[in-house]
Amino acid sequence: MYIVRKLIIVMLSVMFALNTKASTSLKDIRIVTEHLPPYQIAVNNQLEGGIVGLKIKELLSNVLPETPIEVLPWARTYQIALNTPNTIIFSLVRTPERENKFIWIGKVVNVPMKLIALKASELQPVSKLSELSDIQIGVKRLDAVTIWLASQGLQFGKELVEVSNTTTTMQLLEKGRIEVIPSTNQVIDFYCQTAGCKRSDFKTIYTFQWFSEELYLAMSLGSDEKLVEELKAEFLKLDFSDK
Repeated sequence: MYIVRKLIIVMLSVMFALNTKASTSLKDIRIVTEHLPPYQIAVNNQLEGGIVGLKIKELLSNVLPETPIEVLPWARTYQIALNTPNTIIFSLVRTPERENKFIWIGKVVNVPMKLIALKASELQPVSKLSELSDIQIGVKRLDAVTIWLASQGLQFGKELVEVSNTTTTMQLLEKGRIEVIPSTNQVIDFYCQTAGCKRSDFKTIYTFQWFSEELYLAMSLGSDEKLVEELKAEFLKLDFSDK
């Protein structure tokens, strides 16, 4: 009888320890994103909308209703998700270089990328990136397209000029402080709604043939496996038919 009681006590202790570990890990969950209109739209550092943001908010409200969504500069968002287990991040471009660095929950949108300049610019369309040597290109720090452009031989401090966010690249382009930026039609259209410009004020000088940004909801490595599965199951319930 004494041995049975002893075994029960040991089993209860183990179960308590496991439950405590699980609950502790769930307390450490973080949700990070950036202001990236029209995909995620933040007001006063609070996620308020966006064609991706609203759907992800719906998903997270079902799985983690008490966990706040942190809106941060992209470089910080990325570094937190890269280095901190139990971190949910969106929208993250899926690339071969990132493939084994994150847990991929689901694709939210596919974004064809191009390089644009002002319509009044003397720059003409090019067929090779090497033709943009010595042309200043405004890029977002730690962005997938930034990393890809660098891998193609364009240099930081020469062609590649790093800024904090996508909106700033548009503003600097309009002011003539940089000559070219990577962008999409959706980003241009949303920016022009408030800036008073129109898509025809810009021109495409290079279309990426082998690079298209697939934006994902993802999690950091080392995250709680049960939460990962719950997110994947909930993701399947949402309509991302426009992705």
